[in-house]
Amino acid sequence: MTKLVHFELTSADAEMTAKFYSDILGWTAEPSPFVPDYQLLTGENGATGAVMSDRYQSQPAILWFEVPDIDLALTAIAGNGGKQAGDINTIPGQGRVVYVSDPNGTLFGLKQPQ
Repeated sequence: MTKLVHFELTSADAEMTAKFYSDILGWTAEPSPFVPDYQLLTGENGATGAVMSDRYQSQPAILWFEVPDIDLALTAIAGNGGKQAGDINTIPGQGRVVYVSDPNGTLFGLKQPQ
């Protein structure tokens, strides 16, 4: 079964926005070691999210789903009217990731763990 594994919020000031959520939710916020202007958020229960610069994506919120095979998921998405919305990237120690969109153009992400 596919599960929700991450969320991203976009902001003109990622650091300030991440601090806001950190302060109100009690989560930690720290800069990504891989992407500039990308702040990682971590909650006590293992929940993860991030705030990134809106120059990367303009949609205010993006949900990420774990899939066992990104290539198979991309085939299913294309077969149902969706699209791949970026290159497949590998995050060291975490796995493969890619942005996609549904037939309405709403972005979401797929993550295939290592």
